[in-house]
Amino acid sequence: MDLEDYGQPANFLASQVWPSARVAAIAMEQQLSAKALSSMTVCEFGCGPGLPSLTAAKLGAQNVVATDLDPLALELVQKASEEQGFQHVLQTQRFDLTGDVLDDNKNRLPEADLYLLSDVFESKQVALGAARVTCQILHKSQNARIWVFAQSDRACREDYLEAMRKQHQDKEGSRLEWLPMDQHDIRQQSTSKLLLFDLDETTVAYG
Repeated sequence: MDLEDYGQPANFLASQVWPSARVAAIAMEQQLSAKALSSMTVCEFGCGPGLPSLTAAKLGAQNVVATDLDPLALELVQKASEEQGFQHVLQTQRFDLTGDVLDDNKNRLPEADLYLLSDVFESKQVALGAARVTCQILHKSQNARIWVFAQSDRACREDYLEAMRKQHQDKEGSRLEWLPMDQHDIRQQSTSKLLLFDLDETTVAYG
């Protein structure tokens, strides 16, 4: 797919597959069965080119919602879903993590069973917005789970963590911490609604 076909300069953030997105895709492959996914709606925030969203569709998710603020990112994901035959499963939606969450279509929070955030900590503003949206999901839904993936060198992820510890009223709030994927036994943590995945980008395989 050539970005020049879209008649606009490529947005590096919108077109780059970051290591955390690869780990998010791997986590779904390793930790979620096809049977579990077949009844789930998966929502990805800040999808960029949408590797986790496309992976969820490929693995058999009932519905997938890929969201981003950048229209180019949404175009890329939509085109990829059509090329791979996922257009009936995957939809895209513009969503601003830093904006107010509204009930109308301007910035509506999608309903989902699993929410994914991978490397959305490029600024403190986005990190704090992501924390606010995370808390809204936790307070709104009894069953939804949220998986957050971030590289160890992303300083603004600590802004997210601090905000979550202050805002999240659940008893687990004070114990939130970034852990490598091999320390998250997701099958045994079905009651944990929020998991924070730490990763070292130098160890992420691209093969």
